[in-house]
Amino acid sequence: LKPAGLKAARPRKTQPPLRAQRAASAHACPVHPLSDRAAPTPVGVRAGAGLAMAAVSGKYVYETSWPAYALSWAWRKEPRMRLALGSFCEQEKNFVEVVEWNEETKRLQKVAEAEQKFPPTKLMWKPHESGIGSLCSDGSLLAASSTSIELMWFNEGQLKSVGKLPVGKGAPPLTSFDWSSVHEQKIAGSSVDTTCTIYDIERMKIETQLIAHDKAVYDIAFGQRESIASQFGSVGADGSVRFFDQRNLEHSTIIYETSPVTPLLRLSWNRNDKNYVATFASDTAGVIILDHRKPSIALKELPTHGPCVNAISWAPHSRSHLICGTEDGGAIIWDVREGGNGATAVSGLQYDASHEVYQVEWPDTAPDHIALGTSRQLEVLRIYVEFVPPRRGVSPAALPRSS
Repeated sequence: LKPAGLKAARPRKTQPPLRAQRAASAHACPVHPLSDRAAPTPVGVRAGAGLAMAAVSGKYVYETSWPAYALSWAWRKEPRMRLALGSFCEQEKNFVEVVEWNEETKRLQKVAEAEQKFPPTKLMWKPHESGIGSLCSDGSLLAASSTSIELMWFNEGQLKSVGKLPVGKGAPPLTSFDWSSVHEQKIAGSSVDTTCTIYDIERMKIETQLIAHDKAVYDIAFGQRESIASQFGSVGADGSVRFFDQRNLEHSTIIYETSPVTPLLRLSWNRNDKNYVATFASDTAGVIILDHRKPSIALKELPTHGPCVNAISWAPHSRSHLICGTEDGGAIIWDVREGGNGATAVSGLQYDASHEVYQVEWPDTAPDHIALGTSRQLEVLRIYVEFVPPRRGVSPAALPRSS
């Protein structure tokens, strides 16, 4: 369906689509959850250029009273651990909770709750702690998507709505959205009606809207750095990854297509290297790494050896680490650096959660923590990740394994 008045961006293919090439599969080293008081116990796996180290050194659990789906970690230094959770209830009464770490009780606890008519498809706190116009005086602004994008302000223990971004009458639901970390007044939403919409939240108006894919659009992501802040990417049911530039929306660039056509569900842009993005396909056991300088082929494919992937996130402090959550309750941290012998992809940590993992968060303000959103609880893990290069004159195979 093409809404009246919208103009479709013309795809521009730089190369013909090719079948994705698979990288060598790597084994995963299981790491069992440790108590909060336990010291980090590194687990080593052999990598192409050295030894990747990863461990879980602490675990905090918060149980919800309803089936949960959406999750977001606030960009704040204090409190260091503030998260938002969204329910997934099959009735016209859903919830968004704010959870914080309590230093006195040493537990995660609910500090605010707001009702929603529909389950949020995504939650996202405003990037950084600065205020934005008249909407709020600090970074405590939370966005939630369902039939529209609603902005809420967390203040004095309450989560209050400050308005909804405009949508057309009878508009279909939004599948996802992203909040620009460079131009914080901009939010981009994706929809099942094939469109992507850029909003100006200071003016609470639509800046631009375009037909982005041939079928439903499932996710959208802004460029993470100043040099690519005008760009955004999207994935959808047509099995393509497309890049757009807000300075010229007449065209889009298709950088990857699945063959045979399989819907792509999520898109994550590397926070430390503008050239790399990650995505995964529906009902597929693996993550696809793309370099937009080499379109049409996958740079790497990271196999999960069975379970399908539900969520992905790049590390905030490293250009080569990526985490994914799987349907069997697994969380895998990958090291995807390129070694001297070419591209390597090694899983450095595999953690088993108690339920299917729907969301993963690796926050900028706490890079030594990750959050796993499952159907019944939130698990926050304190982790230790390190890449140790081999000593000169010593081959990686000669390095001892850590126990």
